[in-house]
Parts: sequence; C-alpha cells; structure tokens
Amino acid sequence: MRLYLIRHAEPAYPHDALTARGHRQARALARRLDGLGSDLGIGHVYSSPMNRALETATYTAKRLGLEVEVEPWTRELEDWWVPDEAVGERPVWQVDATVLRGLGRDDWDSSPPFDAPHLGRGFERLCADADAFLARQGCRRDGAAYRLEDPPQQGIAVFCHAGLALTWLAHLLAIPPPLLWAGFSLPPASVTTVHFEELAGGGAAARCLGLGDVGLQPP
Repeated sequence: MRLYLIRHAEPAYPHDALTARGHRQARALARRLDGLGSDLGIGHVYSSPMNRALETATYTAKRLGLEVEVEPWTRELEDWWVPDEAVGERPVWQVDATVLRGLGRDDWDSSPPFDAPHLGRGFERLCADADAFLARQGCRRDGAAYRLEDPPQQGIAVFCHAGLALTWLAHLLAIPPPLLWAGFSLPPASVTTVHFEELAGGGAAARCLGLGDVGLQPP
C-alpha cells in the first residue's frame, strides 16, 4: 500500500487560501500525480478541512475524476505552539533545530516548554486518529508494525500541512517527533511517499521512499 502525504501549495495564510503562484503549483502537482502510472497511481483523495489544502486537493481530484473526501483530523496543528523569545511564540516544528535535537528521544514532551499537557495529549490523539484512518484503508496497526487487510490497490493521497505531515511521519516511522521537526522541511506542494512493505514474518513496515519532493514547479 502506498500513502502520499502532500502539503498544500503556496498559501495566503491570512485568508486560508492559495496565492496565484500556489494555484499554478497545484495545477502542476495535479499533472504530476496524474502521471504516476497505474501501479503507483492515486485511487483516493483525502484532504484537511482547511481551505488551502482543499483548494490544492481539488485540482488533483478533478484531473483524476475523483471526489475529495474531508478528514477533519488532518487539519494543521494550530495549537502546537511554544513560547519563543524572538517572536513571542512559534510552532514546535519551527523551533531551533539545536533545541529540538537536545530533547530526550522518548520523553521529549517532559522538557519545558514542550511539557505543556496539550502537546503530549495532542500527539497521542494524532496517533490514534492516524491509525484509525489507516485501519479504514485496510492497514491496521499491529504492535510496532502494521497488518495489511485487503488494502486498496491504488495509492492514497492526503492533502494536509507541514506540521501535521511531519508529526504523522514520525509516528509512522517510530522516530521521535523533534528529530523529524529538526531535520526535515516540507515545501509547499511537496509530496512525501510512504510505502507499507510486507515483512517476511507477516505484517508490514512503513518506509519513506521520498520526503518533501517538489519535482519541477512553476515560477
């Protein structure tokens, strides 16, 4: 099973919409995703309820002749902010990389200011929502791995946001979220590809085949 985590195109944040360049990116992205081929192609399009993601997803869905299905839990992590001396506060995935890498791997949410209760609870809720979503696709979590139960033959595209996608990827790959936040960035209209590889002893492991790929984007 193949999962495509797609960040929305260039946003006009105050209006929760796309810029003119963002619309060009979204159209180019749709053409690119339409050319994946039958074995890698997209059979389902899901989106965050936020307009900048919906606008991006609509281009691809129309080109592929699919409907956009809204998944409310994939909206951006808007309350995952921590205090910052320079700007007042910032999202956890934009905190200085040296600070993030210095956090404990298994207890990252126990060090101030990351010990705010809503962050730990939020990560647990995101993991539960993500696993419930995958279970509906026929990919059920089984301990540290997943078990494929009649998954779709074509890929699943989820149009969402940088913070949400990086944090979900941390859960899929069993990597502490701060290490994903510190080490990777997802540009607008980028595609992150996750393949659920079947294991010899049964089950499947999530493997990232490409992260933040923007291909050839229009100016």
